Amino acid sequence: MSQEQTNPYKVVVAAENSPISHNAVNFAFDLCSRLSCPFTLTVVYIIALNPSTNIPFLSNLEKANNLDIQLEAKETVAVLQKYLEKFKTLTPRVNYTFVQSEGYGTVGENLTHYITVEHPDTNLLVIGSRDLEGLQKMILSSTSEYVSRHIKVPVVIVKPHDKLDDCTSR
Repeated sequence: MSQEQTNPYKVVVAAENSPISHNAVNFAFDLCSRLSCPFTLTVVYIIALNPSTNIPFLSNLEKANNLDIQLEAKETVAVLQKYLEKFKTLTPRVNYTFVQSEGYGTVGENLTHYITVEHPDTNLLVIGSRDLEGLQKMILSSTSEYVSRHIKVPVVIVKPHDKLDDCTSR
C-alpha cells in the first residue's frame, strides 16, 4: 500500500461564532461528506491572548484583559459546540474533533503555529474571510490573508455568500 492510501486526508477548519466562520465550517463539512477516501476533520477554535509587557501598570491591564478574553472564549466555545451539533444529523458520516488552542499574539499567528506544530501533515486548511478591501483591509487586517501567506499547507478561503449550496441546505 502506498503512503497516500494508509493516511487519511486531513482537513482542519478554523472556527469561531460568526456567520463568516459558519460558512467555512459548512464548507468543510460539505467537502468531507463528499470525499470517497478516508479523512479526518478537526475544528479548531483559536484563543489569541495579548502578550505581556514589562510596564507594571500595563502588565496588570493585559492580565485582566486576557482573563476577559478567556471568559469570552468559554462562552463562544459553548455556542460553537452547539452549532456543530447539527452536523451529527446533517452529515452523519462526518466525524470531527473539536480543539481549542490558546496562545499569545494574533489569531493568524496562533493558527499558523497550531497547524505547523500540532498538525504538520494537514492536507487542507479551511478558513473564512470577511472579504475586506482597501483601507478596511489595511486597518482591520486579515487573518485569512496572513495564514495563507505564512502556512505551508493548501488553504481554502471561504468568502461570504448569500446562498449556501452545501450540507446545511439539504
